[in-house]
Amino acid sequence: MSIFTHFHKKDYFKEKLGVNCNDNPADANNLANILLGLTPFPLNKWLESDISENNIFDILEFLFDHISKPNEIVEMMSETNYSFYDYSSYNQVEGQKEFVLIANVSLKDYGVGYELAQDGKILTVGNEGLEQILNAEILQYDEINVDSKVRNAIIKWRNRQLSWENRREAIRELADVFEWLKKNKELEKVVESKDESVLFDIANNFAIRHHEPKQKSNYSKEIWYPWMFHFYLATYHASIRLLKKVATK
Repeated sequence: MSIFTHFHKKDYFKEKLGVNCNDNPADANNLANILLGLTPFPLNKWLESDISENNIFDILEFLFDHISKPNEIVEMMSETNYSFYDYSSYNQVEGQKEFVLIANVSLKDYGVGYELAQDGKILTVGNEGLEQILNAEILQYDEINVDSKVRNAIIKWRNRQLSWENRREAIRELADVFEWLKKNKELEKVVESKDESVLFDIANNFAIRHHEPKQKSNYSKEIWYPWMFHFYLATYHASIRLLKKVATK
């Protein structure tokens, strides 16, 4: 893993893992084994069975948590009056910023598109175009019934380890926002009745909000769930912006 080598050579893992540019001590492997269930070092000697997307992403998050940028080297004195040179201190925040910057160069172009967030979690960002929808501003409208629910659905959806059942829940949460807007007669101000019915037909007919015999359930979730989520999210952004525009007239 070239990103590890880049920072390893600059002693960015010395403070937290005791890994300097010349070795891969057992303590770092023991800690990784406890937290992740695998021993990653040295990274160039992984067994083929250990090379998986989840393991690689787990290691990137592990390295983020244990990186810190060394400051200047100064002369120090041991308790036995032995003179030696070492780093005066370390800066974890700066180290993590650099790590995120470099990691995201590759993650953005991998698979469906990912990013290492500022809190050290790898999230999906979607392919070009969808990324803009996921990152669009959540305008202030109704914090309890709309804004917070949309934010929670996005956070849930972007979790790379989310099950398909949880992804269904994220879609349902967005559908519930439209249900609230409809009950409060807000949706009808900006969406025609025929288009409004489509919003609820999707959730109702594809077993998102209910579970009934007439509903469709035998379909490819890996294809239709992303389409449903991004359709609802894009429609939300358009609807709320139109509602705020109407309110200013």
